[in-house]
Amino acid sequence: MNDMEKIIEEVKADNLPFESWERLTGESGAAFAAFCAYRDCGAERNIRKAVEGMEKDDVVRTKKYRVWRNWSTQFRWRERAADFDRYLERLKQEELRKTIEAQGEKHRQVTCKMLDVVSKKLDSMNPAELTQGNLTEWVNTAIRAEREAAGLVAPNGIQEAKQGELNFTPDFKGL
Repeated sequence: MNDMEKIIEEVKADNLPFESWERLTGESGAAFAAFCAYRDCGAERNIRKAVEGMEKDDVVRTKKYRVWRNWSTQFRWRERAADFDRYLERLKQEELRKTIEAQGEKHRQVTCKMLDVVSKKLDSMNPAELTQGNLTEWVNTAIRAEREAAGLVAPNGIQEAKQGELNFTPDFKGL
């Protein structure tokens, strides 16, 4: 690597975001491929498992294991794989959050329609035709659905804890 390439690499390192699980400066292609095999073994990963996934010959596997063990120390495989796991978990949580928000919006739209229908029905009905039971059931259903969609009450009817507040399940009452 000449001086100009070194300067470019230093500027890139200072200005561009870098994730630890990407190929490190000085890490050979073979070492990075080995790291990727290790990283992709999942939460129960270990070097032996990664080598076995790549090599069937016992003699070659033993040699690779020694080399990979040295690379794992030199290039901080455990730390980098843990960083990668956290990154994937953040992506999953973000996707889950987006899904929950989209579902919540759909639920709010439906409950608004329900309340509109109930309101129109109440306006068009002769009050003498309404039974107390029907009216109460309609209103309770619409309000409960609206509160659930807003996240104020869980679908099981238990009030959700607000930030900084603890709610105890009925199993703990009286303790």
